[in-house]
Amino acid sequence: MPSVAQTVRVKVLFFGRLKDVVGQAAESLDLADASTIEQLFARYSARIPELAKYRSSVVASRNQEFASWDTRLHSGDEVAFLPPVSGG
Repeated sequence: MPSVAQTVRVKVLFFGRLKDVVGQAAESLDLADASTIEQLFARYSARIPELAKYRSSVVASRNQEFASWDTRLHSGDEVAFLPPVSGG
């Protein structure tokens, strides 16, 4: 049987203006095993170039805990991208 590249399915959530840029609040996506949050964001940025301009100010979370961009993803993870919050 030929080997098949392992994939993981993650749920991706977008909040605030990111939701408007992407055009949806949530999506499930298959990624290569051991992909990072950075690679996930890059995949969306390639599809939606306007999203890339928010990269420096976006915060990511995995399973409702803040996570670094080099965090590896596992099947069933929920990743949220949160835009900068302003106000007073």
